[in-house]
Amino acid sequence: MAFWKTLGKVTSAIVEIGANSVAESQRKVGNRIQEYERKLSNAESSDKMNNPEYARKVNENRQKFETAKQKVYTNQSSTNKSVNKNHNGETTIGNKTIAEWDSKWRGLGLLGSLSLSDLSAYNQSIGLYKAEMGGKIYYIGRAIEYNNGGFRKRLRDYVRESDSARTHKSGGKMNENADRIYISILVMGHSQEEVDAVKALESALVVKYLPEWNVQFKKL
Repeated sequence: MAFWKTLGKVTSAIVEIGANSVAESQRKVGNRIQEYERKLSNAESSDKMNNPEYARKVNENRQKFETAKQKVYTNQSSTNKSVNKNHNGETTIGNKTIAEWDSKWRGLGLLGSLSLSDLSAYNQSIGLYKAEMGGKIYYIGRAIEYNNGGFRKRLRDYVRESDSARTHKSGGKMNENADRIYISILVMGHSQEEVDAVKALESALVVKYLPEWNVQFKKL
């Protein structure tokens, strides 16, 4: 009884966060989603799933949870058609689950050492990039200018003489640590059609990993 009372409260909180994420800090949103994911995953792996009534309640809460995550990941944009659910009820972005996208990162090297030739192949590619130091993710950003340099422009902006990409504190951190930051990219497409998916996946992965430079300097 106590389990379902707690589970129900967490479900309600997540749905509320999904509906009112503008009023919540990104860190709080991420922590609550991670908390509920653990509780729900434990319930789904329990032997009690052999009980039809228990299984029904778990599946019902899973559906509510996935709906709440969709609201968070789309930033309340009802026009973002890239976020859906697959036949298993899992949230998908651009027809892939978050876990599937998360397995497709390509390592490029240290930010400060990346040359134009290293990045020229991605001049018209859009998607996400992540900055890691010591195996820890500090920042997740997006490159969506497919007609203006793609990943090449976005990443080079952090290290070129102009400080246009460093007017935000996160950009300053990227520049200050350029020789220690390892960059990986996630190519998601090459046109306007994929931009909404890029934005939604960025939100999803920031909520999942809570990178310090994303949540420390950003107020929703």
